[in-house]
Amino acid sequence: MARELAREQPDVVLPEVPDFDPGPLLRQPDLQTIIPALAPYPPVGGETSELVVPFDDDGRAVLVLVNRPERAAPRGTLLLAHGLGGEADSAYMCWTGREARERGWVVARMNLRGCGGTERLSRSLHNSAQSDDVHRVLAALGSAGFPRPVAAVGFSLGASLVLREAALSGDGAPADVFVGVNPPVDLALSARRMEHPRNLLYRAYFMLRLCRMLEEARRIFPVPGPPARPWRVRSIRRFDDLYTAPFAGFRDAEDYYRQSSVKGVLHRIRRPALVLSSRDAPLVPAASFDGIPERSGTVLCRLVSHGGHVGYRQRGPRKFWAAMAVLDWIEAVTD
Repeated sequence: MARELAREQPDVVLPEVPDFDPGPLLRQPDLQTIIPALAPYPPVGGETSELVVPFDDDGRAVLVLVNRPERAAPRGTLLLAHGLGGEADSAYMCWTGREARERGWVVARMNLRGCGGTERLSRSLHNSAQSDDVHRVLAALGSAGFPRPVAAVGFSLGASLVLREAALSGDGAPADVFVGVNPPVDLALSARRMEHPRNLLYRAYFMLRLCRMLEEARRIFPVPGPPARPWRVRSIRRFDDLYTAPFAGFRDAEDYYRQSSVKGVLHRIRRPALVLSSRDAPLVPAASFDGIPERSGTVLCRLVSHGGHVGYRQRGPRKFWAAMAVLDWIEAVTD
């Protein structure tokens, strides 16, 4: 799909994002990362409908779950994209979707390829280069008459896809605002961080999830490479070398990381965009953001003190701080 490259533009006035401090009991980054993934979370609420969006001419498609607010005139449309091994019903997706729907937004939660039980629908593996899928979903929402403004928010790998779409689309971006929460802007650096001994638990979790997903996918369509066994694959980098890169047409993991990382293209973004991460994130090191200005053009890059990896857990009924921070920022930009 042809994309328009962005031109240089002067800085614009962007809202501030406050720092996040969950309090002494929840500051530890691993607790921030693990507790939200294991704790109960609410449904988005409202009636859920499905939107099937094709991404090629062979009938392959991605599935989007849509939740509408109760108000007659919605505030706008919010597209959410999940992270590696996640799905439309992941905890952070539901927390954010519920908050947005209660504020009057139409919520569209996108399953990446092969996620959320959509292997038969997509017949493909998801990867960080598939920002065209975000573009197609946003275009489909526009064609279907979903209300504007339209904001696209991604988490982890989904954040990379959303920001990559914003960068490659430039002036032609089909959303009015873009947000990436804990994006692995430097995929090679994040893959190296995952291999650190302190991240053994995360590595084991992702290996189990990804190998299970790949073998489930193989029941429906062929995926080259040896049997996916966590004790043989051992790391995200090796998984990408064996499966992700060759399936997507890249030479190897390094080639995939180089071509798919968004760090080098953030300056092309022409619409208001927020890059939000935490300095203590165990999987996306703060060093990933070295060289990225805090404010440049239409992009605000904000590193808060705490939050883990897409954790941002706090006490009280609204436990996912990032949902409130992101929606406050979007509404300040679009109002």
